[in-house]
Amino acid sequence: MNDKIFISHSSKDIRYVESFVKSILKLGLDIPHQRIFCSSMEGHGIQSGEYIPDRLREEMNKSTLAFLFVSDNYKSSEVCLNEVGAAWVKLNKTQIIPVLLPKTGFDKLGFLDLGRIALKIDESKDLYKLIQDNRQGLNPDFNLELVNKHIKEFISEIKGFESTSDESKNGNKVTLEKSEWSDCYDRNLFPYNKLLRKSVPTLAPGIHEITDQKQRNNLLKNLGETEFLDHLWYQHSDGDYYVDSLLELPNGNWLMGGVWELKVEDIWVGLGHEEQNDFILIKSLGLPPFKYESDIGGEGYYAGILEDGTVVSENEDSNGYAVIGQETLNLNELGASTRYRDNKTKWIFLVTDYHKIGFNPDETIDFCGKLDSGEIEVNAKTLKKYQMSLRNHPTVLMYR
Repeated sequence: MNDKIFISHSSKDIRYVESFVKSILKLGLDIPHQRIFCSSMEGHGIQSGEYIPDRLREEMNKSTLAFLFVSDNYKSSEVCLNEVGAAWVKLNKTQIIPVLLPKTGFDKLGFLDLGRIALKIDESKDLYKLIQDNRQGLNPDFNLELVNKHIKEFISEIKGFESTSDESKNGNKVTLEKSEWSDCYDRNLFPYNKLLRKSVPTLAPGIHEITDQKQRNNLLKNLGETEFLDHLWYQHSDGDYYVDSLLELPNGNWLMGGVWELKVEDIWVGLGHEEQNDFILIKSLGLPPFKYESDIGGEGYYAGILEDGTVVSENEDSNGYAVIGQETLNLNELGASTRYRDNKTKWIFLVTDYHKIGFNPDETIDFCGKLDSGEIEVNAKTLKKYQMSLRNHPTVLMYR
């Protein structure tokens, strides 16, 4: 059945989209995760090894609705605009819903205006309208009381996003410049640079391979304990996502973003004379699939992990119940968490938007693909050449 919901957005707006998918679609409207396609969300997007244009075409063909989350980031993304084009070709205009993210005016729509009034994501009345207008394509049997509850929680959560990134603005140009300096340097570049120098104190400025396992673990451990992880991105050949969290697992692997399990084989760091040139590049080996320990048996690259370490299938994790020892158990009560592995080796950059490599995400994603395929050899010379080819962040240029 063509009943999927296609989410088109800039990966830099992922916090809003993740909150919308979780609070409105899944919890409020009780829409199963199998119906939701969102390329930047783990478990809802493109798996390793898939050809991205073919997968996007396939998902659009299966979709009954397409939500376009419009922002400045969206309109500057070539990938997003390609998705808009695909939506125009495959869907009726009434099935394409522009949604304006906070601080995005109607003037930002431009040619995205499909003859429909765009809805504002931070207005509860607009969210109610979105749900009522698209009730049949979403869930005609939704529980209104449940929807009301989760709309309130959603609005509260995204307003929290704004307050953390919008400190004490009073329209004064000096204040604005200080805010830009603080976001760029005090919150991102300086702490990141301090992290590298603390973790690898014997290294001079330059690009280095970290060959000592203890030093690698120390670097990742220190990174996982920093306060700027919600600003940090990981970028690889399939896209870019917020790091959010980084924890060492009992088996020696690392859990990034609370979902992706990595087996780190190699680490390179860039220590620049200028902080925007800093980076961490890790190589994660492909992992075998999880072996399901619930009664269903089998294996797969997506799983649910209970607090006691029991592994259940992706479908059981999604549905919230598993059959273990012929007994159906509520996974929420057992502390289940979603986990996935990649069967292919990947090179992954860890940077912020203000670092050169983070400010050029499309080029970095393409570069990682070439590293993965062996088209480009990983060494200090090739990494330096790539780094020097990138644009500087305008805030960095302003304060140089």
